Amino acid sequence: MKEAVIVSGVRTAIGRFGGIFKDVSAPVLGAAAIKRAVENSGVNLKDVDEVVFGNSIQGAEAGYAARMSSLLSGLPQEVPAVAINRQCASGLEAINIAAQLIISNQAEIVVAGGTESMSQAPFLNTYQSRFGGHSTNSDALMNSISCPVNQYQMGVTAENIASKYKISREEQDHYALESQRRAIDAIKNSKFKQQIVGVTVSTESGEKVVDQDECPRTDSTIEKLINLPPVFQENGTVTAGNSSVISDGAAAVVMMSLDLCRNLGIEPQLKWISRGVAGVDPALMGTGPVPALRKSILSAGLNIDDLDLIELNEAFAAQSIYCIRELGLDIEKTNVNGSGISLGHPIGATGAILVVKLMEEMNTKNYLYGAASLCVGGGQGVSSVFENI
Repeated sequence: MKEAVIVSGVRTAIGRFGGIFKDVSAPVLGAAAIKRAVENSGVNLKDVDEVVFGNSIQGAEAGYAARMSSLLSGLPQEVPAVAINRQCASGLEAINIAAQLIISNQAEIVVAGGTESMSQAPFLNTYQSRFGGHSTNSDALMNSISCPVNQYQMGVTAENIASKYKISREEQDHYALESQRRAIDAIKNSKFKQQIVGVTVSTESGEKVVDQDECPRTDSTIEKLINLPPVFQENGTVTAGNSSVISDGAAAVVMMSLDLCRNLGIEPQLKWISRGVAGVDPALMGTGPVPALRKSILSAGLNIDDLDLIELNEAFAAQSIYCIRELGLDIEKTNVNGSGISLGHPIGATGAILVVKLMEEMNTKNYLYGAASLCVGGGQGVSSVFENI
């Protein structure tokens, strides 16, 4: 059976909502990541078989972000592209699908990843508005961060977890502060320098190349965090400070079979080992990584303790704390360079961003096994396990 490997991977910086990437579309962000990932791989553009790209807010310029990202990157028009939407795990699911295409001999070289511009999420009207009738606006951004089953914001699901599993406000705020500390430390020590491709933006003072994450707060303190009001429930514990940051960004990896990799003389970075997907109560959607990660490590023939590094997306501090506790994860191996609370969570891209971060850290530290996992709106979890070879 064929084995699927990642040979290169990059991401853009992550921009704050309405921030440095506010005028940059999801396809342009995606194209920047694809272009650099393919360049770094040494693969000939015409040899790419397919692009599989995650994108959750599929409206406006992102109506078909996968195909647009592919064409804007310079890949030939003969290379097909497909957009994947598994909400927050779209980017990771794109990588999983790419691996399965390679393993099943349906493709040799696949570009996978994800892109999202939450800043450019559109307002939508129903058909009646075209004929002068009454119409209710639909906010694509709010739809993307709301539970489609229970019709409330995702933050309420974090409140549900905090209440059910007795996770205090103090624990959440301290967790959030540590996420900020880790992300800021990573930036100061240039840990992201090699994985970020610069994107040129226009500013009032001229063009600027953005190659540093915008979301981490260098001025964050526990005093500031504890004084923030709850956002989703009166007397709740979930705040803007202990929730992930709405943001913009993209990431891409180039994948191929291990045999082809060796034949071409290309050095593999990570081998895709397994995938785990699970459904959970939509009201507790943040618990999804628990059964998903268990499935993926079981499929890989591993135990939790075998994992040297875990990228567990921080949708909210409450759900992250629950997953870490329930799975028995070592906090010193988990989100070592920050995650969604500090770095941002551009939902369709985050899964791929996690893999790029995982790849670089595993290679730098010579770790053997790593996993990436995310919760998913509607009550799901997705996880993938990788091996450093």
